[in-house]
Amino acid sequence: MTKPLIEISGFKELEKKIKSLANDKVKNREVVKILNQVANPTVKAAKNLAPVSRKHHVQKRKGQRFGTVISPGTGRRSIGKKTMRKAKNPMVIVSPRSTRRADGWYLRQFVIRGTKKIKSNPFIDKAYEQTKGGVTKDAEQKVSKYIQKQINRLSK
Repeated sequence: MTKPLIEISGFKELEKKIKSLANDKVKNREVVKILNQVANPTVKAAKNLAPVSRKHHVQKRKGQRFGTVISPGTGRRSIGKKTMRKAKNPMVIVSPRSTRRADGWYLRQFVIRGTKKIKSNPFIDKAYEQTKGGVTKDAEQKVSKYIQKQINRLSK
C-alpha cells in the first residue's frame, strides 16, 4: 500500500463539520476556499511555463479595421483561477482569463490549440502534471494552516 504524501491532522473533524452544515451553499463555499488555496502552485507553474513573445504583435479579429497591439508577457499575466459557479460539484479552473489588464484570448485561442502554421503548446497540461504528483512544503503548510483555521471556526 502506498504512503500518503500529506498527513493533515484534523481533516476528519473538518469533514464531519462540513457534512454537518445545513446549507449546500455553505458547504460549497468552504470547499471552494480550500480548492483556491491548493490551486496556487498550479497557477505559478503555468505562469512559468507560458510562452512569451519576443516583440509586440498586432491582434486583429474578423471585422476589425485596426488591430490591438499586444505586448510581450500579456498572456502570462492573464493566467489565473476561475470558480465554476453553475457546476454541481465545487470546481476551480486554472487557465488564461480575459480581463482588462491582460487579455488571454490569443493564448487560449492560438497558442494552446495551435493552428496550421503555429504548433500547439499545451503548457497548462504540463503545469498540471508538474503539480499533480507532489505538493510543495509551502503549499502543504498553507493548506494545513487553513484547514486548522476552518476547524477552529466551525467548531465554535
